[in-house]
Amino acid sequence: RLETVLTNAEVIYLSTSLNDVVSARPISPMNLGLKLYVRTSAGNRKATEMTANPHVAVCVENYYFTGRAKSLGSVFDESNAGIKAAYISRYPDSFSQEDEFIKSDEQFFEITIEHVSEWIYENGIPVGFAEQQL
Repeated sequence: RLETVLTNAEVIYLSTSLNDVVSARPISPMNLGLKLYVRTSAGNRKATEMTANPHVAVCVENYYFTGRAKSLGSVFDESNAGIKAAYISRYPDSFSQEDEFIKSDEQFFEITIEHVSEWIYENGIPVGFAEQQL
C-alpha cells in the first residue's frame, strides 16, 4: 500500500538535519517501487544536509518513514538516464524549457526506506499503529 501512496502522492514532506538542526519541506515525489528519488540543486539546503547526514524522515498521508539518502550524482549522468526518464514520465515538463527549477548542478538522491510507521483508521477514527522494518 505504501508504494501506491507514494506513486499517487502530489506532495510528501522530507525532513533532513545537520548539526542538530532539523528542517522539513514539501517535495514532489518520484518513486520506483519503494525507492524514493529526490531531484535538487547540489547547493540546496536539502542536498547539503543529505550529503552530510544521510538519515532522513518522510511523511505522506498516514505514513511516516525513516531511511537513508545517497547522492546518485548529476541528473545529466548517463548512469541516471533511467531515473531521469521515470521523472519525466511522472512530471512531463521536467528537464524541459518550461522547467524553472533546473540548474546545471542538479543531482538525484535515492532514499532507501528502512522503517515504516502507519496510523490505521476505521471510519476516519485512528484505531491502531503499525510498524515495519524493511
